[in-house]
Amino acid sequence: MPLSEKQILNMQTRRQIILDSATYLFATEGYEGTTIKKVAEAAKVSFGSVFTYFKDKEELFYTVVVEPLEELSNQVLAFNPDAKDLLNELENMIKTHIRLYAGINNYLGLVVQVVGQYQRFPRVFEKLDVFHDEFKAKVILLIKNGQKNNLFIQQDPYIVATLYTSLLIGIRLNTTDNESSIMWDRFIPSTIHLFGVNSK
Repeated sequence: MPLSEKQILNMQTRRQIILDSATYLFATEGYEGTTIKKVAEAAKVSFGSVFTYFKDKEELFYTVVVEPLEELSNQVLAFNPDAKDLLNELENMIKTHIRLYAGINNYLGLVVQVVGQYQRFPRVFEKLDVFHDEFKAKVILLIKNGQKNNLFIQQDPYIVATLYTSLLIGIRLNTTDNESSIMWDRFIPSTIHLFGVNSK
């Protein structure tokens, strides 16, 4: 007998609660410190319920990192490196990215774990690496277009893009302010300077 819409919705809700609980635990206690038992207790489900949705801890960790990546990618890459008004596009891009990253502290903690132990998590790292390369390539294109139009000073676009993507993660992980704090807006002017906006 097929599941009813209500049953399907309940299962989807329970799965998301498990993922949210696992994300928090993996971010705060690390991969080793997180157990299926802890995830079940945090999610207020039975131990066996976790295995209804995930084969093992490795699959659960893979899912909490990779599943949000498509939505994150769509938001992060929603800027136009060929915009007519590149200075305005740059400012809006930075505002969007800083605010976005301010709200995903736990997720970024997982990213740092994967990058720091990429040999241990090769499948997850590969997914993150593809996203990072695409993000950086698009930022590089924006920088090159800005330099070509004499809007930005001449400097290595690859270095600037690498510094920018690193900065986004770094300020979130090194700042305790909640995502609604006005502190995040104060980072924007200095971040714009990173791109070498031409004052002439």
